[in-house]
Amino acid sequence: MWRQTRKFYCPQCKGPVQLKVGDIVVPHFAHRKDTACNTSFSEGESQQHLNGKRLLYQFLSAGKQEVELEPLLNNISQRPDLLVKTEEMNYPIEFQCSTIPISLLEQRTDGYRRAGLEPIWILQTPAKFTNHSEGVGIFQFSKFQEWFIVNKPHEGNVLLTFNPHNETFHYFSSLLHVAGQRYIGMHRILPLKFQIFPFARPKAPTEQEVKQYSELYMTARQKELENRVLLNRKGIKDPFLRSCYEMKMLPTQLPKWIGIPVPENESFREADVEWQFRFVHFLKRNEIPFSDVSPYSIERFVHGFSGISVKKIAACEHYIEILSHFGISSTSQKTDFQENLILQLISERFLANEVRN
Repeated sequence: MWRQTRKFYCPQCKGPVQLKVGDIVVPHFAHRKDTACNTSFSEGESQQHLNGKRLLYQFLSAGKQEVELEPLLNNISQRPDLLVKTEEMNYPIEFQCSTIPISLLEQRTDGYRRAGLEPIWILQTPAKFTNHSEGVGIFQFSKFQEWFIVNKPHEGNVLLTFNPHNETFHYFSSLLHVAGQRYIGMHRILPLKFQIFPFARPKAPTEQEVKQYSELYMTARQKELENRVLLNRKGIKDPFLRSCYEMKMLPTQLPKWIGIPVPENESFREADVEWQFRFVHFLKRNEIPFSDVSPYSIERFVHGFSGISVKKIAACEHYIEILSHFGISSTSQKTDFQENLILQLISERFLANEVRN
């Protein structure tokens, strides 16, 4: 066999490496334990990772593009799992199986971008989703998994995952933030044999599926309001309930226009109904009419929330624009804003994208 008759050497350090192959082990090369090579690859990786890279390499190599397995990019000293070369540009592809610090993911991404490359990160399908049925649902992601969500110009927020065991891609697309790390979204499964490169783009929800989004969103909104009263342990120290107290409004009786899906709402960890009501309370407390909200006022408001403020400011601006569009100027104003307008807002977000496609 090759292991007895041939010798293999590392392409970087030129030192000897061992070919590891068997009935269970995915074939790969490994340095000897005393190696001094600092660019070693395929070592210390799980079988899932090795198998996933092998499957992705075989799939990509069958196409028109050139594919390299674990090439060393000398100018940034990084080695992507795969490098796909097309006439337009090169794509580093990283298949992530283990949970590592998000700072390391960001560092690697920044390295690729400094080299003029836009990486494609593919997360291993989380175990709890491998047998999940397709269709519209509410999905809870960890903060680590949430990092892999990317915003596509026409598809909105999309999470691309791959399950090497079943050789299937799992798409979580058209993600609409609910609260925390919970999203309403579409789950679709695509067998590897039907995948293409560039990777297939998920379709926008149909009109019927958008109705499911609306129903799930309104149900989540109502539960959020009920739970804030039933499960509250902070009393009046809770910022949301404090706003309700000062506004003399019951949480379960807030106007329907407080708690609506707006672009960039995922920048808030809080549910829409909370941050929007606290925003309305902030404006009233400072005697700022809805029609005259300055950028400075919005900056002051979002300063009270954790995280990056730029997208929060955008979310607040979108919210004010919607209120202005429907002619809402105060909390005491009687409006025709009913639940079907939540359906309208979701439809505009997703079905408008489908039309542009």
